[in-house]
Amino acid sequence: MVDRTLLFINLVLLLFVVLIPFATATMATYLTSGAEDSHIAMAVYAVVLEGMALTFTAMFEWSLGEGHTHVAVPLEQRRKQRLRTSIGALVYAGVFIVAFISAPISLALAGLTAIYYVFAPVPRGTGEAELPELESGEA
Repeated sequence: MVDRTLLFINLVLLLFVVLIPFATATMATYLTSGAEDSHIAMAVYAVVLEGMALTFTAMFEWSLGEGHTHVAVPLEQRRKQRLRTSIGALVYAGVFIVAFISAPISLALAGLTAIYYVFAPVPRGTGEAELPELESGEA
């Protein structure tokens, strides 16, 4: 069931999605030129990544709310997935701080986080979800 809260979280997520090309181009331009402003450009990039991470975490938390899942998610699995989902927000906060010390190291940390999410284990379902039957005329 989709509600107003989920729609709002999705809109905020889309805001950060459309900011990614700008932040990436700005960061790449200043980082490759070696300008002093590369720290600021990397910090802007980190803020966009942090926004993405926080909105993904918010969407995940919303999905665990009462009545939002078709199959009950065990508490232990919820804890593991919360950690997996929120680790990006923690790292990107660090990427922001490191940006003012060293922009290239900050970029490397952001890249390592992306690699983590590519290879991190994804939970597998234990079985088929029992979805309610739709009445004729329902979509």
